[in-house]
Amino acid sequence: MTTWQVATVVGAVRETDTARSIWLHIPGFPGARAGQHIDIKLTAPDGYSTSRSYSLSDVREGDTVAVGVEELDDGEVSPFLVHDLEIGEQVEIAGPIGMQFVWPPLDTGADKDIGAGAHTDSSRPVQLVAGGSGITPLMAMIRLRETTRPEATMRLLYSARSPEQVFFRDEFAALAAADRLRVDWFFTRTAGSGPRPAGRITREEFAAAILPVASRPLLYLCGSTEYVDTLGEWLLDAGYPIDDIRIERFLAA
Repeated sequence: MTTWQVATVVGAVRETDTARSIWLHIPGFPGARAGQHIDIKLTAPDGYSTSRSYSLSDVREGDTVAVGVEELDDGEVSPFLVHDLEIGEQVEIAGPIGMQFVWPPLDTGADKDIGAGAHTDSSRPVQLVAGGSGITPLMAMIRLRETTRPEATMRLLYSARSPEQVFFRDEFAALAAADRLRVDWFFTRTAGSGPRPAGRITREEFAAAILPVASRPLLYLCGSTEYVDTLGEWLLDAGYPIDDIRIERFLAA
C-alpha cells in the first residue's frame, strides 16, 4: 500500500514556457538518491485524486527536494503543477522510488537488462545523455557531484527541440564558465548558435561526443522511449558493456 506524505511548496523556478522546477519540503523525509523519483498526488474538492511520477532534480538538502515538471498535452497533473501551484501550497507525495538509475551507483542485484547494471565503483567517469525533460534526474547527479564529489568526471550530451526548451540554462552556463562540465548540445527543430543545423543526432555524432569505451564510463540515458532505446543499441553496437548502461524511459502521462 502506498504511503503518502504532505509536502509544502517552498520554491519554484520557470525553466521554459512549459516547464518548471518545484522545491518541496517534506517533514520527516528520509532523503533521496540522485536518479530517483517521487509520485505527486493532487486531490480535487470533490474527492477525485490522481497522481503522476516526477524525477527529482535536486536531492542535496535531505527533507527538501526539487522536481522538474514539463506540461504535457491533455495532462491531468502537469498543467496545474507548471502554471497554478503556488509557494506555500501543499501536495501529497510518495517515495523516493527507484534504485536502478541512481548515482553514485549501488549494487542492487537488479536484472541484467539495459539500464539495470550493478556497480559500486563511484570513481569511474560518468556519461550522461538527456533527451528533453529527461535532463531532470541527470541534473540531480550533476548537482550532487558539485557538492559531494567534485573530483568525479562527468560529461553531458543534451538533446532538445530548441535552445529555448533547455532546462537549467543559467546553471549550465555557470558550470561551463567554471570549466566544471562539458555539455554537447543537439537541437532537433531550431538550431543553436553553433554551426550544426537542427536535426536528430546521428550515430556518428553520438559516437564522437560521448566518453570512449576505453575510459570505462558508467552511462545514464534518460528521455523518450524511442530516443534512449536507439542510443542504447548504438552503445551496445560500439562495445559498451550492458552492465554499464542505465536507462530511464520517460512516458507521457
